[in-house]
Amino acid sequence: MVKGLFTTPRGVEDLVVRELRGLGVDAHPRLFGLEGWVWGFVDDPLALAQACYRARTIFRGMLVLAEGEVRRTQDGLQDIYELVKSVDWTEWLPPEATFCVRSTRNGRHAYQSPDIERIGGQAVIDRVMAQTRHRQRVRLTRPDVSVRVDVTGERCVVGIDFVGEEALHRRNYRVYDHPAAINAVLAAAMVLASEWRPEEQLVDPMCGSGTIVIEAALLARRVPVGFFRKASFAFHTLPRFAGVNFDDLMLQWDTVADWTVQAKLFGSDISPKHLRGAQQNAERALVTDTTQWRVLDVADLPQVFVKGSVQVIVTNPPFGVRSGSPQRAREAHRQLMAGADAVLSDDGRLVVITHHPEWLETMAPVVGLTVTQRYEVLHGDLPAAILVMRRQ
Repeated sequence: MVKGLFTTPRGVEDLVVRELRGLGVDAHPRLFGLEGWVWGFVDDPLALAQACYRARTIFRGMLVLAEGEVRRTQDGLQDIYELVKSVDWTEWLPPEATFCVRSTRNGRHAYQSPDIERIGGQAVIDRVMAQTRHRQRVRLTRPDVSVRVDVTGERCVVGIDFVGEEALHRRNYRVYDHPAAINAVLAAAMVLASEWRPEEQLVDPMCGSGTIVIEAALLARRVPVGFFRKASFAFHTLPRFAGVNFDDLMLQWDTVADWTVQAKLFGSDISPKHLRGAQQNAERALVTDTTQWRVLDVADLPQVFVKGSVQVIVTNPPFGVRSGSPQRAREAHRQLMAGADAVLSDDGRLVVITHHPEWLETMAPVVGLTVTQRYEVLHGDLPAAILVMRRQ
């Protein structure tokens, strides 16, 4: 049994667990009370690689080699050094292999991520030197092995990165980005939260660059997230997998996809420019045959869909923080709720990410909706909430 750590957007860990369990991972959220971390157990390292290749709701995945408590003070660096040095690195680092240390730190500490990377790298070198009298070579770009030393609060996890330099929210189909585009990982999580099925009509009436609709299409077709970024995964270069033909293995993993699935997906936006960008992204994602796009004001949604014909609306309305105004953002939220009331079916669901959840919680009962789930998240660096609303 192999232990993995998956990093996720804060607040949606339960949705990530749902996806990972569907991929055969024995997943558990928020161990030690830590947000943004999901622990997963699989049979072997290749099963962990497959989970990283397929999952749409994670940022990163690593194979855990050590974990422990570290202090928040400067003395915490010594704790990190000892923890990293406790690992037998010769199992993962043959003499000819290069390595680097990468770190993500969350919380208040007297040290920064570069300090963790420096002390972690020294610990690896010292441990290998003590065992073999060989000094392991560091390479900061394109190393054979990327060691992760991640710290959240007073917890540190040491492991082997399976993903690579770019986290999985970087979707290679995105050739056009809206200025306030939603993180693709959050978009996938929102679709999961809606419990949408491909035979149901899903609409994003403020689609921007189309991420939510495209993620829904790829989820419906079970397309692995790695399909569009095969060469970038860190597991390719791990010496432990020297005998593995990942080209053949990824082709095998791709067979879970069913490109014939025809989902009912509609994206619209008031901006012709952004809609053209969404269509370009959909073309790159190979989902133009199952998505529809239209320049449309959210207020005009009832002109396209009759009452009861839409089962799911998932959207990211303007926040009115960095651009626009709070007044215009509030009006956009009001129009969204009115449009949802006009087109949603009796079992309809509305899923919205917003910086102003209090607006929707006030408006929802007026249009016959009830907030059934609320996920506290970050949209970029802004606090936000994903609200799931259903017909009363």
